[in-house]
Amino acid sequence: MSRRLSYNRSAFARRVQISQDSLFVIVEGKDLDARFYDRVCDSSTSIETAGYQIWLAEQLKDDVTGAVAGGKKAVLAHYDYFKTAKKLSVTSSSGKHSIAFMIDRDNDDLSGGKKRSPHVIYTEMFDVEAEAFVRGNDEEALAGILSLDSASASQLAADLKGWVKDLADTWREWVTLCTVAKAVGAGCDVGFGRESWVNNPKYGSAESVKLAAAEAKISASTRRTSAEFNAISTRVRGRINSCYSRGHSYRLLKGKWLAPYLVYRVKGHFGSAPVHYGGVEDSVARAYLATCDFRENWVNYYRDRLEALI
Repeated sequence: MSRRLSYNRSAFARRVQISQDSLFVIVEGKDLDARFYDRVCDSSTSIETAGYQIWLAEQLKDDVTGAVAGGKKAVLAHYDYFKTAKKLSVTSSSGKHSIAFMIDRDNDDLSGGKKRSPHVIYTEMFDVEAEAFVRGNDEEALAGILSLDSASASQLAADLKGWVKDLADTWREWVTLCTVAKAVGAGCDVGFGRESWVNNPKYGSAESVKLAAAEAKISASTRRTSAEFNAISTRVRGRINSCYSRGHSYRLLKGKWLAPYLVYRVKGHFGSAPVHYGGVEDSVARAYLATCDFRENWVNYYRDRLEALI
């Protein structure tokens, strides 16, 4: 759907009801999300036949204030509005029309706070950017963005094998601390908006003194009682340990953490060889998204949930 269009929520509800399209997909980010979910929808014969539209959260306005916003909070605010108005799914002379709200999981399943609705669909990875890195093709993406010959790209991809899991292992303590901090509502510099400062060097081992300092900051900046804090921390740590033991640690990493680590690994592979890295860190996620194969089975996680709404 054209980015130039914008509606207040009530007008958007009317648009949904009179449309010939059956599925309206609202996404939170304008960097990768629209393309990612468009490819998901396009991979489904059922959705393609029923008709669908992709909308950014910021294309919808608050009816009273006229305010617009993007991001996860905006998508969830839209969901709350349409749920209260009983407009998540409507039926008209042209058939059933449903709205899907696509949001980043952000480890909410581990920290708590996930919405439970078939209309709210969370990413399988931490966020869409992480999806691109996990689902994309190392060799193809890096060959393009670094302008590599096929032999160099193949050697690089072999050296990088399992690189997302490698970071998950290296930053296991940081991932755990960030998730605990989120679960207890801590207001400190331990969180998913930051890279690890408990590892020294950044991609080296975690230091016990820094780990203790991070724990203290979380504890001091939450309103939870000591008993509540300990109970939540124990529960979250158990869930994270389960993810690691099942080999699912790659699901826990924020997408913004992955590009810098990937560039670090690529530089380590090439050393002083003449490779141009200008702008790579900012655009490599798009390169990976372009290599994702939306015919593979992983797409069923999204496709099945969206098809259930039409």
